[in-house]
Amino acid sequence: MAIILQPFRLDLPGFDDLLTESRTEGHRMLERLQEAWANGRNRFKSAGEFMNAAFIGGQLVGVGGRSRDPYFPSRNYGRVRHVYVAGNARRLGAGKALVARTLIDDAQAFEAINTRAPKAAFAFYESLGFVPVASDDHVTHRYDLSIRR
Repeated sequence: MAIILQPFRLDLPGFDDLLTESRTEGHRMLERLQEAWANGRNRFKSAGEFMNAAFIGGQLVGVGGRSRDPYFPSRNYGRVRHVYVAGNARRLGAGKALVARTLIDDAQAFEAINTRAPKAAFAFYESLGFVPVASDDHVTHRYDLSIRR
């Protein structure tokens, strides 16, 4: 089944279901996305930033994007943001497609992409080439983009 990535909008059909499911699982990333999007604090419009929605068979199954990493203002780091995939769509490639999109270097030429992943997602990020970071409260894994240059 094909995975289609499209720009995220808060009014996408199915987003409320994803939000409810994520809350049920104890995650707040979609709550934070909804709040920041609704109040205009972050719509992922700065250079190098984006938020995508993943669809399988026309159904919204996940979201995820990239922003500048606010914890490293003096470095040119990006950050994986608000990645969530519906339980019934996990292991179908939507998460991989969303995160792989964050690694595509563009005109911003980020040095690296950071994430702060829950322990349950460590193996997933490591399978995509992210390396564990042990010494930072804001980062669990980093992908070095300089190796692609």
